[in-house]
Amino acid sequence: MAPRSDIAAIILAGGRSSRLGRDKASERLLGRPLLQHVIDRVHSLVAEIIVVRAHGQLLPEIESATAVRIAEDDFASSGPLGGIYSGLIATAAERGLVVACDMPLLSRPLLAEMLRRSSGCDVVMPVLAYPEPLHAVYGRACIAPIRERIEAGQLKITNFLGAVGVCYMREDECRALDPELRSFTNTNTDADLDLARRLLEEERDGAGG
Repeated sequence: MAPRSDIAAIILAGGRSSRLGRDKASERLLGRPLLQHVIDRVHSLVAEIIVVRAHGQLLPEIESATAVRIAEDDFASSGPLGGIYSGLIATAAERGLVVACDMPLLSRPLLAEMLRRSSGCDVVMPVLAYPEPLHAVYGRACIAPIRERIEAGQLKITNFLGAVGVCYMREDECRALDPELRSFTNTNTDADLDLARRLLEEERDGAGG
């Protein structure tokens, strides 16, 4: 899929990393920061990448063929919902592909299908056991409802979905493009990092041989 000029990738990097105990964006995996792994997975799909960081957060050096801009999280106490809002208002793109910085195994085919479906929806969101709001596409129609929820202190991401048009992707639809659902692998603990490292090594060795 060619890059979509109307879509930006929004990578949330400002989380507290309370379970891991250290900054996820800078955590190195196979010699590269987690943030770089995520950028590598999304840059070919979008015209712009917005990395949302906490105020004062130091990010690792990154490389990308696609323009990368850094946005400050204006609602740091509002959790991921504030990060999504800060990313959407930082870009002029019609839609934002929102992912977390600790998802190094994102599936390009799955993301591309989500972007394809997004033209008819305000939100495209996979649903596995639960909805996956940090692996979703959000349109600009989401900005005002998200702001309202933040100002009301209603910080659960899915609380605003009733105010917009949502297209859900079922688990079987996701598995058709990502059979093991690796795209949703995140790294909250050292055990998660070890698993992600092993899976990345499998991908690398498979590509090489």
